[in-house]
Amino acid sequence: MPENHIPAWKRIALKNQTSKSEDNISKQTQSNIIDDDPLNITTHLSTGNLTKKEKKRIINGEKKSTKKEKRVSKPGTKKKEKLSKEEKDSKKNRILKDQLRYLIDFFKTKSESKFPAPILELESVKENYGNSLTKDESVDSGVVEVWKFSKQKQNWLIKHFFNLDEIPSIYNDLLLLYFKDLQGKSKDELISKCQDKLKQWNDYAEDQEAKIKALIEGENASEPVNYEETEKGKNESGAVEKVPKELLMPNKELVQRSLKLLEIWNNEDSRPILELKNFSVDV
Repeated sequence: MPENHIPAWKRIALKNQTSKSEDNISKQTQSNIIDDDPLNITTHLSTGNLTKKEKKRIINGEKKSTKKEKRVSKPGTKKKEKLSKEEKDSKKNRILKDQLRYLIDFFKTKSESKFPAPILELESVKENYGNSLTKDESVDSGVVEVWKFSKQKQNWLIKHFFNLDEIPSIYNDLLLLYFKDLQGKSKDELISKCQDKLKQWNDYAEDQEAKIKALIEGENASEPVNYEETEKGKNESGAVEKVPKELLMPNKELVQRSLKLLEIWNNEDSRPILELKNFSVDV
């Protein structure tokens, strides 16, 4: 028998082993090709929970970076600088609320009087109106300005009538002229609130008078006229003791605004006005 003779059974075994080896190499090669294919995505791009950035990376065949990338600002863009307190206040002073603009436009078209000088000096008014409030442009141009009523803005003015932060006292003349012809339930409610403001002042004035009188007569100054009962004032027997009620001084500008509006309506409806005690009206 020749030395290179290989039995048939051994040739079959070698053939099978070679075939399996070739299959494994083919599968491995195919697997590598699939892994490198950017379109081979196990999660469908349209339904998968992927961000746009991840989808773009997968389609382009880019590897996921483990390092956090730093944001690079675009050329020509500057970082927004923080404003100083003075700059913020100046910017705030140049802003004119729509409701106050509504009042100014009303006064401009409905009143024959000149604008109060303090309003013309406001930075916000200068910024938005320039010199148009000091001269009659409608006569020069032949255009008649029309003021448009807004229920929403009127409700805002009623709601913030006692808020000097929203409607500063410098707008009193404009505000009072606007409310002069107010009618209905809104007027009745505003009258009631104005009267309450006058009553608060009188209660405060009476309280101050009682304290001064007690000091003059040598009585205990801690026993004013007004008291309120509180749970903290219970003594050992369980009885409620009267604790002095500290009355704070109402804002004088709001009292004055309320008084002037009631006086305007008193001329129209002849309604009685509560007389204020120890109150001087600022001119």
